[in-house]
Amino acid sequence: MIEPEKENSRDLLAKMEAEEAAAREKVDKLTQENAAKRKELLEKLRADDLADVIVKCQMHSFTFTDVKKGLKAKGAARNSTPRKSTARKTPTTRRKKSP
Repeated sequence: MIEPEKENSRDLLAKMEAEEAAAREKVDKLTQENAAKRKELLEKLRADDLADVIVKCQMHSFTFTDVKKGLKAKGAARNSTPRKSTARKTPTTRRKKSP
């Protein structure tokens, strides 16, 4: 004989699992939609920024070389951490064997 409490608990657990699965599906769908929107916005922002740079370069009569030199000077160094020297191994001195 099945007790009413256990049957009710199982039904509640099944219901909770179904709700969690539905919530996961909604989250996955929203993540995919937001990724597509984010990509579109970044492409639009890039195009707008590029147009702004072109206008300013024409205004100040910069060339591509001038801009490139400015970016190299202001950019971060490739190796931002100083190079560590390795410890030098000193030759080991051998002790003479006692007679």
